[in-house]
Amino acid sequence: MIRGAQSGPVCVIGADIPGIEPKYVQQAFDALGHSDAVFGPAPDGGYWLVGLKKTRAVPPNVFHGVRWSTEHALADSIASLPGYRITRVATLRDVDTAADLP
Repeated sequence: MIRGAQSGPVCVIGADIPGIEPKYVQQAFDALGHSDAVFGPAPDGGYWLVGLKKTRAVPPNVFHGVRWSTEHALADSIASLPGYRITRVATLRDVDTAADLP
């Protein structure tokens, strides 16, 4: 279990998502009503949101082997959750470099 976390559901979002709106976070929590995990993809292969239905059910090796800051981050993260029912919500852009700023 994540120290200090409730038993679920929980979503974590990036602080670098200029297009974030409450409706997107609500969609993620709604998805956790029928899924074990939810991801908000980013166009670069990463993601702006990750959510889990129950934090106590997180396997100890979750996110092990993820190639962070690459186009493989989302696929690797999903692969670290075998057997999970996963939903993807809206794709939103994140800001990784100055070139990503509007």
